[in-house]
Amino acid sequence: MGFGTIYFLMRFAVLAFFASILLATGASAAAIQFEGFADVRLVAPSAQHTYLDGGLGKLRYGEDDANLKSGNIVAELRGQQDNWFAQADGRIDTEYGIALDLTEAFIGYAAPSSTNWRWSMRVGAFFPPFSLENENVGWSTFWTVTPSAINSWVGAEVRTIGAEGTLEWRSNDNDVTLIGSLLGFNDSNGVLIAERGWSFDDRISGLFEKERLPDAVAVAAGRTPPVTIHVFREIDNTPGWYLDLSYEIEGKTGFELMRYDNEADPMLTRSWHTTFWEAGFRRQLGNVTILGQAMRGDTIHRASAAAFTATDFQSAYALVGWDLTDWWLAARADVFQTRTRTAAGPSPLSEDGHAFDATVTWLPRNWVRLSAEYLLVEDTRAQRLIEGDAPHQTETQFQFVVRTYF
Repeated sequence: MGFGTIYFLMRFAVLAFFASILLATGASAAAIQFEGFADVRLVAPSAQHTYLDGGLGKLRYGEDDANLKSGNIVAELRGQQDNWFAQADGRIDTEYGIALDLTEAFIGYAAPSSTNWRWSMRVGAFFPPFSLENENVGWSTFWTVTPSAINSWVGAEVRTIGAEGTLEWRSNDNDVTLIGSLLGFNDSNGVLIAERGWSFDDRISGLFEKERLPDAVAVAAGRTPPVTIHVFREIDNTPGWYLDLSYEIEGKTGFELMRYDNEADPMLTRSWHTTFWEAGFRRQLGNVTILGQAMRGDTIHRASAAAFTATDFQSAYALVGWDLTDWWLAARADVFQTRTRTAAGPSPLSEDGHAFDATVTWLPRNWVRLSAEYLLVEDTRAQRLIEGDAPHQTETQFQFVVRTYF
């Protein structure tokens, strides 16, 4: 990424951030909202080398992590005046990447309507609209501490930096929504799923930080670790796009389908052409919530006309949550897979795995949340042989999280 692109992205995000403040200026106090959270964690980490430190472990915490950790510090500023709205989200992380970074920053307009039809639009940097888990402040999860493999990958590598429009039709408690976007700064989207595979992590990547690639990738390429890459970059000056269609019945049953294509030129340096289909389902049965999502896609990079790395990836999960007012119980099962091939044939970067998450949460006060999460991941990835480890690994991670809201 050149200096011109970095400067444009910084200006884009920062202007959107200040727009949220300017919109709120002169508005009533009810139109300005500032909230967030900070948490500390007692962790029994995995025995594997976490991918955040260049390893091939699948979890946020690994063999070198202490038992007491500062987890996430997240703040969200929202402003609204008339039909205009803006939002900026930031996070603090003193352990990895940039200590203070933005995760979202956008400005939008929601047109007034007296009919069944409504439309809105927004521009800036934001998450695509399909997550069923990450619906709380700062794109955090509601039912569990750690999101699914699908939404962990989105939090690390996928961001909409561009424009998005929404058209909605409402009738008799039924909603049909079509969302479309043109986006940029996503040409390296795909490198993480190809070179380190799926992971499980509630740490969201910032807009300006660099992601660390596995040390095994660097060694295989004859490079000295650590090797990092900025995943939010514009290389070919061609916009990507997505379309998302959803249907909700009486607020109790919902279906959602998305097609995503970053339209990147795979022949350019550090550029990966990535596409995927995603489908989601939600069902409310009294105080029980059922969620399910599935994703299937591929990404390819061509170093030359004869040399390429291509990865087919897929994952799915099912989650059941039980709302007991101040207590929430949740269980989730994931399956995931990648198939990587090169001009020379199959690659050791391919993987097969599954995971199980069980979380108990208590909200004794509106400003404090206590969660206990057990997460198990079992997978096979031949890339581990480069580091002298067995391809098949079973990882477990327990977290007790005390989260305070402000």
